[in-house]
Amino acid sequence: MPLSETETRGARLSRLSDALAAMSLDLPQPIVGGLVPWETLDLKDGIGMSVQACHTDRDIVATIDGRNLLKFGVQLSGQRILRFEGRHETSLEGAATAVLLHDYGVSKEERLIAHRDVRGVVVAMCSEDLWRFLDEEKTPVSSGFRSFLVRKRVRPRLAIAAPTPEEIAIAAAVINCRRTGALRRLYVEAKVTELFCLILDRFQAESQPPPSPFRLTHRDRCQLVGVRDLLLESFVEPPTIHALARQFGLNRNKLCGGFAQLFGASIYDFCKSLRLEKARRLLMETDIPIAQVAYATGFSSASAFSASFTREFRRSPSRQRTS
Repeated sequence: MPLSETETRGARLSRLSDALAAMSLDLPQPIVGGLVPWETLDLKDGIGMSVQACHTDRDIVATIDGRNLLKFGVQLSGQRILRFEGRHETSLEGAATAVLLHDYGVSKEERLIAHRDVRGVVVAMCSEDLWRFLDEEKTPVSSGFRSFLVRKRVRPRLAIAAPTPEEIAIAAAVINCRRTGALRRLYVEAKVTELFCLILDRFQAESQPPPSPFRLTHRDRCQLVGVRDLLLESFVEPPTIHALARQFGLNRNKLCGGFAQLFGASIYDFCKSLRLEKARRLLMETDIPIAQVAYATGFSSASAFSASFTREFRRSPSRQRTS
């Protein structure tokens, strides 16, 4: 059964910790160079991760029961075979990026194939927490992604693709990190946040069918210009799509599709670019702390702001300030 709304954060973290243990620590743990190859970390905001780096001389098999976790990961090398409920089988060989929603009660057998270097990073969170992040960030969810998250279970909800260079670089940085203690945790949390945002944005984009062109009348264009002008004044806390549609007399499809067709960006991306540009100016022209810059430009947390800023400008907020 799904998590109740009244369940405490501690209980949610405990459940996530148990699920992560089932995901990785229950696997037989060969010792490589005196080190346990699978490291698990409980990070902030209910996120947990497993860092896998080993070479085994025999197959390693574990059976894991689903606990409604969203798991996403980047495998750099190795081969694993996933079998769901004894029927649906998938193989991940070599470099791969995967997103899995592991439903309650779904049994998964995971087999790591022997004589391969297994290197990868797996991150997990409760699906309820994902929705909370999306709501706080005011992130629109594509129809394909929504279907992936909420459709009734018929086949395993698993998406696999070749990893991008950015995803490979982040996974390698986490695996090869030699920092320890609090500094290691801080470094890993930053990298995991960046990886999560990269995979989420990519999955959303790839699951959204290309928009069909809209026939825009002269009135439609005038109204959409009015929408743009309003957003230029209120991009930090923009009106909802519903409110914009009512104010300008446009249906939702024409508002969203027509705006993207006319201005080359969705309403969300248009506002987000303006927010990030404002943040860049604040970093360059003021001494306001980075966390306050994040909140002043409409981001729910400094980590979400940092990941978005880095993707947009190819440099972190702190590097922007010192450049």
